Amino acid sequence: MITARLVELRLTDFKSFHGSILPLKDITLLTGRNSSGKSNALDGLEVLSRLAGGEDLADALDGRRREGGAVRGGSRGCAPHGSDHFSLGCTVVSGKDSYTYDVAIQVSPDLRVISESLRGPTITTKSGTRNNDTVIFQTKPTHNALPGIETEVYSGKRGVNPTQVFRDSRLVLTQIPLALPGLNRTEKSILQGAEAVALALRGTFHVDPLPHLMRSFVPGQDVALRRTGENLSAALRSLEANDPSAFAEIVELTRKVADDQISGISFATSSLQDVMLQLEETRGGTKNTSTELTPAREMSDGLLRILGIATTLKSARSGLDIDSGLSVSTTGLEVSGSDSGVLIVIEELENGLHPSQAHRVLDLIRNSHSETGARVLATTHSPALLDAAEGTLNDSIIVCHRNPTTGYSQLTALTELPGYARALAEGTLGDAVTAGKLVDDVVAEPDYSDFQKFLGVS
Repeated sequence: MITARLVELRLTDFKSFHGSILPLKDITLLTGRNSSGKSNALDGLEVLSRLAGGEDLADALDGRRREGGAVRGGSRGCAPHGSDHFSLGCTVVSGKDSYTYDVAIQVSPDLRVISESLRGPTITTKSGTRNNDTVIFQTKPTHNALPGIETEVYSGKRGVNPTQVFRDSRLVLTQIPLALPGLNRTEKSILQGAEAVALALRGTFHVDPLPHLMRSFVPGQDVALRRTGENLSAALRSLEANDPSAFAEIVELTRKVADDQISGISFATSSLQDVMLQLEETRGGTKNTSTELTPAREMSDGLLRILGIATTLKSARSGLDIDSGLSVSTTGLEVSGSDSGVLIVIEELENGLHPSQAHRVLDLIRNSHSETGARVLATTHSPALLDAAEGTLNDSIIVCHRNPTTGYSQLTALTELPGYARALAEGTLGDAVTAGKLVDDVVAEPDYSDFQKFLGVS
């Protein structure tokens, strides 16, 4: 099975961004000063992920009939100040195929899709020729009088592509599988493209552990870990049963992060078969040792949050509460060629983490990617985390900063900042980034002399 991977997020016109691109590698660290736009970038990813599930715009963005509530700021908060719409896009790679998807959504006076397109490989109907870069579908300019949105869909034949009308209250991307029967090679290639993009977007798992929700007994069968971590106890017990080695790694991480006297993690069970995790701690000397149990309700916020993140990282896609939504493979068509890896999104990774433990968390992220294929996008302010990432992950660090002239947020790869070489020569990477030295060089007139000296250029 080929994995569909989200490799680029385009923040075309979204909140504080205009024309910015966030590259997504296996591990991506996003850093920057407060109010630089880091959370806005994650919001853009969350918006696309929700919409790719096939919900109506109002449900997905404003929380109408949605358990998770509205996105931050609601639909109107997604549009840049003074604008009545927002635009987002992404690039998805599935095997050797690459797909480019873009959408614009009007938020006022009505909430509706006003522009949407998908480009990628298709197959012609008669000859079976492969075209690597085809406009698979593209909407026409909207008219307020029309009840939907006109969309040209690639036919695989010469001449003008036929037009279909889709609802403008949800993405055309999610309506295509219901509109095409998949009777020929062209339609199947279109369905494969739509599925690859939707699956990659729905594979985003934005983890936000809330310790106060993790301190109670939970049903033992509630094992698919939710984003808040509220069912951590059941999910962690399931991991112990299904992947003992991953569970052992979490126990070892807990022991090193919290207290060397922790000897294990076990689970209390109620008469209703509800479960609560508990730490096993060894007390006393060599002759008079005893084991004490500390239940989740008595654990610190920081430790519960780390346990939630670690369990997320060590869980395969099947162990996470990800809404797979409608996929082509569920329609009975034999055209599905894509699966979705998981992109785990963690905001402020360092919360509850002592600086001395930063390298342990990064090691956990690296190991988890190699074992489960899960990719990670995390924001951080922590100098210790950035120092721990120095060297092996320098190419994966993105700095978010504001343009002093326009006020828009910008995203720049760490290694492309003009002060990068000098900053490394003067001190640690973490100190340079958190002190704003690299960004200050962008804001001021760029001086490349130090970088040129570093490269031996006269």
